[in-house]
Amino acid sequence: MKHRRKMRELWLAMGLLTVAVVAAFAPDDYLPMLFRAFLLPTAAAMACCALLAVVRKAYWAGLAAGFSAALLLSQMGAAPAPEIRPANGSALRVFHMNVLQPNRSFDQAIAQALQSNADVLSVQEVDPRWADALARKLGSRYPYVHLEPRSNCYGIALFSRLPFTAVRTVIMGGSPFIEALLEVDHRPVRLWAVHATSPTSYGHYRRRNEQLAELAEQVGCGDTATIVVGDLNAVPWDRAYRRFCASSGLRSTTPAGQRTWPAMGPLALIPLDHVLLSPGLAHVSLRTVPIPGSDHRGLLAELAFVPHVH
Repeated sequence: MKHRRKMRELWLAMGLLTVAVVAAFAPDDYLPMLFRAFLLPTAAAMACCALLAVVRKAYWAGLAAGFSAALLLSQMGAAPAPEIRPANGSALRVFHMNVLQPNRSFDQAIAQALQSNADVLSVQEVDPRWADALARKLGSRYPYVHLEPRSNCYGIALFSRLPFTAVRTVIMGGSPFIEALLEVDHRPVRLWAVHATSPTSYGHYRRRNEQLAELAEQVGCGDTATIVVGDLNAVPWDRAYRRFCASSGLRSTTPAGQRTWPAMGPLALIPLDHVLLSPGLAHVSLRTVPIPGSDHRGLLAELAFVPHVH
């Protein structure tokens, strides 16, 4: 009986190590990407297994689970760009929310946006009904509007208190992204509001990667201070996300604790929504916010120019 128990423990240890090694070192492809998206909850589960195994005196299994948790966490990459504390406070306040197209909690979600007191609002999954509700209830506070409603969950909108110097819709991989130029503290700022394709199939995975590559090319061709905000449908340790940051020159502000999807009350599992900044900008603060009726948590970012960088 003792021998059989030991063999089961060894098989369990081997299974845990196999899961961790596959997650860490599998090629950059569709199924490994899906698995790696959940590295953080998987690592947490491994840590719980390690504690449980030690309590039960299954030390080999505990050692394997602990090593697996550490290996998974090591794949999550570098820390995000640090916050700054500028003398004059934030220069721009940005609020982002994916409202979930079938969601009909119009008033509550829009009240959350108004409560943010943001200078710029980025809204995603905007269908015609959402576009109408947003325009009616936000128009008096946010007179500068660019709407691109769609009925396929990829409609998008941008509302601003600050005038647009220029604004346009750019179609990437069949989805509308919005590029706007603003003047903040007498300096030009370019803001991209984006919603990349959800990688729910191999074809959609490739389309998302192509969108991120094209966006990186667009973002990288200029020296204007740049913000990208939206649902990129990628976690920060996704290799496509890392390639996007490297090619565009943008810095991620996303800590591992900034989980936004799927939202379950105050909790969520993985960080799909992001604010990325060019080197001339930094975040003063960044936090997630509940969006009534949505499967995403929103983001509220206070941004500032880096001192002595123009």
